[in-house]
Amino acid sequence: MSVGSDEKPILERIEKVLAELSRTMGASERSVDAATIPPEATNRSGRSESQPTEKMTRLNTALAWIRARKHRDEAFGDDLFFDPAWSILLELYVHHRQQVATSITSLCQSVKIPPSTGLRWIALLEKRGLVTREADPFDKRRSYARLTPEAVERVERALDNAVTSDRQLGIEIARVIN
Repeated sequence: MSVGSDEKPILERIEKVLAELSRTMGASERSVDAATIPPEATNRSGRSESQPTEKMTRLNTALAWIRARKHRDEAFGDDLFFDPAWSILLELYVHHRQQVATSITSLCQSVKIPPSTGLRWIALLEKRGLVTREADPFDKRRSYARLTPEAVERVERALDNAVTSDRQLGIEIARVIN
């Protein structure tokens, strides 16, 4: 989907607002005292799920990763880099957090891969226990892909590690200064 020249200023403003919200949420996240989180509010890995900002930080990180991939593809062409498994997992994670069902056709379109390639990768991810497929009860031609709980946990761990790496590199500080 191409963006018309009339829409670019609006999209730029939206991205600026999202960036500011992300910075604000990052600051408020750091001010939360971890001791106030009850033990029952943690998932199997022991990480807290009670902080809405943690979920939003992960969602924003996933969205930023997807945007970065799109910017990279614009700069170098979409035939130079190829990482369909991670792209599929990120898209499914975003849809999981937004509580949106994802058809396999839409998933393939959003990660810019042919349906045959998408189906092969989804089959591999399904075999590894990371993705499940569900038939559409109303339209037998359509099926949906969904992350398994294990995949959600593993993607979140990767996103948390990416945020930690950013902070260690001082990228978070650079964002606040600018």
